[in-house]
Amino acid sequence: MARISFIGFGELGAGLAERLGASKAHDLRAWIRARADRTADDALSQRVASAGVERCPSLGEAVAGADAVLSVVPGTASRPTAERSAEFLDPGALYVDLTTTAIADKEAGARAVQGAGGRYVDAAVLGAAAVAGATLPIVASGDGAHEWRELSRCEGLSTQVLDGPAGRATQLKLLRSAYMKGRDALVVETLLAARRVGLEDRLAASIEGAGERVPFPDLADRVLRSLAVHAERRARELSESADALLAVGVDPQLARAGADVLQRVADTGLREELGGERPDSGAAVLALLDERMTSEE
Repeated sequence: MARISFIGFGELGAGLAERLGASKAHDLRAWIRARADRTADDALSQRVASAGVERCPSLGEAVAGADAVLSVVPGTASRPTAERSAEFLDPGALYVDLTTTAIADKEAGARAVQGAGGRYVDAAVLGAAAVAGATLPIVASGDGAHEWRELSRCEGLSTQVLDGPAGRATQLKLLRSAYMKGRDALVVETLLAARRVGLEDRLAASIEGAGERVPFPDLADRVLRSLAVHAERRARELSESADALLAVGVDPQLARAGADVLQRVADTGLREELGGERPDSGAAVLALLDERMTSEE
């Protein structure tokens, strides 16, 4: 039986506790800051208890003696929580930081944990806990990543190891978020403008199609191959789209920025080099863009 302690207990913590507690093979504990409102704090205690987790009165009591400590606090608290927890960690204990924060915060947390004799796991959650719960994929790096994968896999959690130091898994997550969260912002910008002219339903329906249902690697390959020859035309169209958004009172920040990126792709001269013919490989296009767009900066 392993003793697993949570620091914090939001949606992600609750989902993980449910999965880790299903086998009844572990002693689950948690430390959560007391709520100012007594009623809210009592409700939190009941939620923790219903998940089969013992609520500890102090951080030290939760961390001391634990085989694995799971930090599920807000990202702003990632580094200070790791540094405070390191004071109480048993030698060899796993410290699994599941927060979303800057790479430097994960690196600092790792130094604190390793300095106290613990093993640090930079765990990046690739999905939304509210949607996937404990089934969401987790990528882990750091010196404790392999052991965490083995422990969590026994309970049905999906953890993949990304070989490398702490911060590597978070780097993957943040790069992924440039697309995922950028897409979210683009949905707001686009639909807000469409709503103002009564076209939101028609616009949403027009975007649905076979091309939007392909796996992302296939989509990325298709986009890169197409942009190699059509970037300038698409930059112009996106600039005109920005004008259309502005005309209905929506600040087209993403459309303007996107048009600028596409124009920079066009300025690399790939279309002329390829004779206007779409290339066979998106990866080859990406390599050329990496070389040429970096040199412009």
